[in-house]
This record gives sequence, C-alpha cells and structure tokens, in this order.
Amino acid sequence: MRKSADDLLDPTSIKKASNSIRSTETLPPKSRPPQQSETVYLATADESGMMVSFIQSNYMGFGSGVVVPGTGISLQNRAAGFVTNPDHPNCVDGGKYPFHTIIPGFVTRDKNAFASFGVMGGDMQAQGHLQILRALVRDKNSPQEAINSPRWKLQKDGSLILESTCGIKTASELASLGHNVVSAPYGAYEFGAAQIIARLPDDGYTAGSEPRRDGQAVAT
Repeated sequence: MRKSADDLLDPTSIKKASNSIRSTETLPPKSRPPQQSETVYLATADESGMMVSFIQSNYMGFGSGVVVPGTGISLQNRAAGFVTNPDHPNCVDGGKYPFHTIIPGFVTRDKNAFASFGVMGGDMQAQGHLQILRALVRDKNSPQEAINSPRWKLQKDGSLILESTCGIKTASELASLGHNVVSAPYGAYEFGAAQIIARLPDDGYTAGSEPRRDGQAVAT
C-alpha cells in the first residue's frame, strides 16, 4: 500500500473522498481489476459474548499444492500476489501481506462485539460489506433481511450490475445518472455470499445465512 490505514481513516481523507461523490452523475472507477479467488466464511458466537469472524481462501486453483500431513488441509498461495520489483509497494518483504481481498467483517458498539459478518466473492467483498453494514446499522434490518436485500456491484469495466429485485425504477434512475446498468437475476454469482451473527439489544443473538449460495445459520 502506498497509504497507511491511518491515512485512509484520517478525517481529511474521508472528507475529500466524500466530496468527490456526485448525485447528478457517475464517475469512472480508478481501481485495477482484482484477481479471482475461492473463499469460505464462518461467523460464530458464544454465551459469554465472544464473537469470531473467520475467512479462508485457497486462492488460485488448489492453492499452493502443499497439504498439511495427516489433515487433508491444503495451504493457500496468497503469496502469489507479491511482486519482485523493489520499487513496487507490493514487493515481497518480511512483515508484509500480499494484495488480496480476504476481509472478515466485525462491528463493535461501545467497545463490545455487536456483529460478526462477511461477504465472500473477490471484489464484491468490500462492496457487499458496505451494503450489509448499511442495512444492519442505518436501516436496522435483521441479519436475514440485510442478506436478502437486493445487491449491486460495480464491475471491473465500470458497468453497474443490479439484481433484478432492485426494481425498474431504481435501474432507470441510475442509468439517468450515466451508469451503464446491467440487470442480473437474483442470486447471480457476481453478488457474493454473506453470513451474519448480530447481538440482540437485551440478550442473545440473531443470525442470517445466504440464500444465494450454500450456507446455514445454526444455534446449539
């Protein structure tokens, strides 16, 4: 990274990014295409309030091809994301992580765990996390309602794909702003897969699992 996490979270940086958003037109994305991956996500919580957000990916194909003896566990090859160019911010070096999209989500309230969540799916992860977090915190939806909500995804080529459940009116309004809108059926692979556990206001938890893929919410 050319910027640190503190740089990105600095109020001035956030204000600058916020001011760049236009409600009258769309702006072309400047990010580079991400690499493909294969991912599994798990959220868990116990009676003491401990919560865990866990994500794992073998990355390309079968990962590194190295299997831990006696376990059948294949190790990932995320280090393939490094480069050897010494002038590149992603140059391989000690104490560094390669560029990738492994993002286990976690939310706290008043220094206590509130929600453990994740949206698998390469470059959909950050976009999906924004949509899930907004539904949970701003709209106060239940985990399952947040997961079931229609999703959108900004594609590598700058087009905006919308799940068909977003509705014609929403698609038309976005197109009028200059977006290249593409409709996709509910549950299309591009929209990723989410799992959520959230604390209830008084006691206990509520959970939701992705109907677009395989997954399950289980209590014991």
